[in-house]
Amino acid sequence: MSLAEIAVPRMPYFEVAAALPSVLIVEDERRLRWSLIEQFRTMEIEALTASSGYEAIRVAGESRPDLILLDGLLPEMHGFEIARFIRRIDADYRPHIAIMTAIYKHTRYQNEARLKYGIDDYLIKPVLPQSLTGLVRRVQAAA
Repeated sequence: MSLAEIAVPRMPYFEVAAALPSVLIVEDERRLRWSLIEQFRTMEIEALTASSGYEAIRVAGESRPDLILLDGLLPEMHGFEIARFIRRIDADYRPHIAIMTAIYKHTRYQNEARLKYGIDDYLIKPVLPQSLTGLVRRVQAAA
């Protein structure tokens, strides 16, 4: 052990980077979906995608991503309902689920989403790159 190792405590940014999470983006608007894919690619995270609720549930069950980023309003079903279905896939599968919405902004909706549907994070649209970076860090920290 060197003197530097004794004198300087290890800081998280000196550690080997934690494994990057896998992500499922569930968004029906094509432009936003591609924008999110590109933002995750800049973080060197490959994204799975789905544009509907049923497709999201199927992909989550098959691929078991670490992070699921759901649009709050989708044509077939709300993102909240998708989250509820995903939480019931398997008791051992506990992905980090985040909802993105431009409509349900009030704290009351956020609290209900967490308690009633098992949502872990709540992002307000437009989703900023720093919001996604923070989300990925929270997922890494929980792993």
